[in-house]
Amino acid sequence: MFLCAILLHGFLSCDRDDDPTRRIAETGDATDITAFTAKISGYCNQKNVAGLSVTYGIEYTNTDLTRNAIVLNASEMDEKGRFSVDIENLNPGTEYFYRTFVFYNRAYSFGNVESFTTLAHPEPEKVDLGVGVKWASFNISAPAPADYGKYYSWGEIRTKSFYAWESYLWSADGTESNITKYNSADNKNRLTSDDDVATHELGGSWRMPTAKEFDKLVAGCYWQWFENYKNSGIKGYVVFKAKNDGDRGKRNSETISASYSPDKDVHIFLPAAGYASKDVFSDIGSNGNYWTSSLSPSTSSSAYYIYFDSENIGVGECEKRYYGQSVRPVSD
Repeated sequence: MFLCAILLHGFLSCDRDDDPTRRIAETGDATDITAFTAKISGYCNQKNVAGLSVTYGIEYTNTDLTRNAIVLNASEMDEKGRFSVDIENLNPGTEYFYRTFVFYNRAYSFGNVESFTTLAHPEPEKVDLGVGVKWASFNISAPAPADYGKYYSWGEIRTKSFYAWESYLWSADGTESNITKYNSADNKNRLTSDDDVATHELGGSWRMPTAKEFDKLVAGCYWQWFENYKNSGIKGYVVFKAKNDGDRGKRNSETISASYSPDKDVHIFLPAAGYASKDVFSDIGSNGNYWTSSLSPSTSSSAYYIYFDSENIGVGECEKRYYGQSVRPVSD
């Protein structure tokens, strides 16, 4: 499955000769690799395709390589046929396979298949907010606090491009009526480490919070909505360590205190990242939806999550485990 749009970034710096016998498509190197991004280079031998309509680019996947690439316009390569693309939204610590393709005269030419492995997920800071467990300073698959990160279905450790019962790992037949794990038959009411994306990505004592731990976060901290967290342009709640008992469980719609500042006081930031359903991402910038590790006791198709907007904060049951939502880890 291909994970993101491919954007043209620049050109290669190495030289090529004009050998007309060269393969039409040649795969270059993977560089600037991080946990979430990489730059891929390619080469198209225009001498072999002069006068024909040419499209070209890079295709990549973390499974078997199949053709499903974003097409780049041929005018975006340099005079020697060199180009590079930036790939975003990759999974940390994952091997990817890629190759250059060139489409001309109703036929494809491909370069060799190469591979690269993204870096491990960066470890967030453990923030003690005085509510028991320590909270991570940023979301899973986010490089910084003011980043949404990726969206995960409950009990899955990989992202995807389509969030529905049909694509949900724990649905046997693509419906909510045949859940194969975390159901009334197995009596599992909390994610195991194998299905906990925080544990999978970060290891150690990191895990997803329980519903009770999110309840403690809501009731034990001072919450303040920010329209522009640290000039990042990102909306969400700054969750401060309460300075006194009277501030616990308060939010700025109830009381506004100038004594709290994200520049000097202990806090975490929860971006309003919205959620994903099917291939639509909704409520980004207005709502936050964060999974817990706790299954709903009323139905196996639901799990607990925290939800908020600028006026409301609460922990409730999400009726669809397949929804793509944010994950904020905790550590004991």
